[in-house]
Amino acid sequence: MIQREANSPVAAPPAAARKAIADPALKPKPRRILSISAFAEDHDSLRRILSDPAWRIAEASSCHQAIQFLCRDRPEVILCDANLPDGAWCDILSQIAELADAPSLIVTGWEAGDALRDQVRALGGYDILAKPFVADQVRHVVGTAPHPRGTGVAAPATA
Repeated sequence: MIQREANSPVAAPPAAARKAIADPALKPKPRRILSISAFAEDHDSLRRILSDPAWRIAEASSCHQAIQFLCRDRPEVILCDANLPDGAWCDILSQIAELADAPSLIVTGWEAGDALRDQVRALGGYDILAKPFVADQVRHVVGTAPHPRGTGVAAPATA
């Protein structure tokens, strides 16, 4: 850890940083994420991994709940379990495919191999994430997912 002498001055942040701190309108908006899974552990894990204020997570436990959510709000990223009680990830993808501001779809599952990745990408999804979730991998994949057209939101930095 670097220590400074008691009398040494602390450098002021650059003007742009001071302006962003002073003007909340210049701060980046949190990236909205919808987590779709029947398993509370998935939601808990993603909430813990994406706990930074740069992310805002909503949860659904079925296709039906997810579609209801999508009728009133539009996330930039959807993390969807491969198998849901009332459908599958491809049902969600078919619902969002025609939207002008379609979110990026990331499929999660215990068997997240190359075959699933190829299928997800061939049908218009973004990527896959294997369970159990690895924090750095989740942050990277979610952080690099393309933003829907027209949102103009910058992705938060990934660690």
